[in-house]
Amino acid sequence: MCRVASVHKDRAELLELGRADLAGLVAYTLELQAENRSLRDAAAQSSRNSSRAPSTDRSEKPRPKSLRKKSGRASGGQPGHPGHTLQPSEQPDHLQLHPLRECECGEDLSREPALDFERRQVFDLPSLSLECTEHRAEIKECPSCGRTCRAPFPADLQAPVQYGKNFRALLVYLYDAQEGASRRIREMGQEMFGFAISEATLQSARQEQCDALEPFEKRLVEILPQQAILHADETSLPVNQVTHWLHVLCTPLLTFFSVQPSRGKEAIQAIGIIPRFAGWLMHDFLASYLTFDNCLHTFCKSHLMRELVFLFEQHQQLWANDLHALFLQMLQCVQEHKARDAPLTPAELDRWYQQYRKLLRAGRQANPLTPEQISKSRPKQSKEQNLLDRLEGCEDCILAFLWELDLPFTNNEAERDFRMMKVRVKISGCFRTLAGARRHARIRSYISTLRKHDLPVLEYLRHALNGHPFLPIGSKTT
Repeated sequence: MCRVASVHKDRAELLELGRADLAGLVAYTLELQAENRSLRDAAAQSSRNSSRAPSTDRSEKPRPKSLRKKSGRASGGQPGHPGHTLQPSEQPDHLQLHPLRECECGEDLSREPALDFERRQVFDLPSLSLECTEHRAEIKECPSCGRTCRAPFPADLQAPVQYGKNFRALLVYLYDAQEGASRRIREMGQEMFGFAISEATLQSARQEQCDALEPFEKRLVEILPQQAILHADETSLPVNQVTHWLHVLCTPLLTFFSVQPSRGKEAIQAIGIIPRFAGWLMHDFLASYLTFDNCLHTFCKSHLMRELVFLFEQHQQLWANDLHALFLQMLQCVQEHKARDAPLTPAELDRWYQQYRKLLRAGRQANPLTPEQISKSRPKQSKEQNLLDRLEGCEDCILAFLWELDLPFTNNEAERDFRMMKVRVKISGCFRTLAGARRHARIRSYISTLRKHDLPVLEYLRHALNGHPFLPIGSKTT
């Protein structure tokens, strides 16, 4: 805004300005209108009509307006759903017999043989306690040289008294997998096991786990560039009150996190995966990604559709509502063709492209350049005009899912992977050091990848401490 627009003027001053400089009053009014619209737009933005995170939504939320439509199915499990009912065990750990001593009529049955048994099983936890194993290294005197010798301890026994790998893996699981707060984890150690765990012990266990996962991270950096499709995204991450950026590169089976001081091209180059990638990169229009022409680009339609919702609801842009509906129709068409394993015909593709371009022309007609914009080499544009520029300039990237049926419609894969990292920030407030942030990022990469492979997290955290981390196999099908 111009400086004059921020100066308060009373009625008399406005009248005087109108008499002395009518054009100045008009300019002043237009600037105030633009400022008012900008503030109203910012106040109207939420997670459902912009890229803002749900955590930034105001407490007085509007009535929900979900983008999803009714499916016509009843709520709950659908026919054919396998379910997860607790099943009886063929080999119970303990057996408790309940003898029948007397019949209902009063007859003594204590000496009668049992005809059969009715079985009921209870699954419960055993009493929680830490078992202490004492390691004794023999000390002997050599009869030849007279030297006193001691047998070596295992390499992981470094102190007279220490916690074992199973317990250290549990600490990492509670902190990094379940996102527990440090103080609560230490309280649990005292209350459940009777041992007061120090903050240094907890962080030492996490550092040991991070070091054990270095081969896993190297494997990800090696195989991610070989994938057919990569999801990329980034979000701010506070480190010692300084904004850093958490980058994610992922597939349905792999997750890689990296914490970098910056968001753009320099950070992407430092990570070193995208510069070696030749497949489809799904992202959210960050310009830094587009500087890499070694790969193909496609964009998240959910972000576009949220912007279209905003323009329709706040600026009454009818073409935006029609384009939103068109994207949903395209998605339904692609899903039907996928089910038949049949690509769209050239005629069908042309029809969708023509409908898309027709709505963009309607958008241009509703938002023409003003004479002031035409007179400038780089004029400031409205939200509508900026969005139309992207929709026109990146047409093939946006609509690639129509002819490349393996492409996802959204970048939700990356956004889902971010969620627990943001929970960690909410719990801790921020990371104190960059090394601590990167430690958590590496461990979360491992945990997320394990869960995508349906592998038990705690068990494989122990495997990593024993020198055998899970190493995923590269496959273009992921």
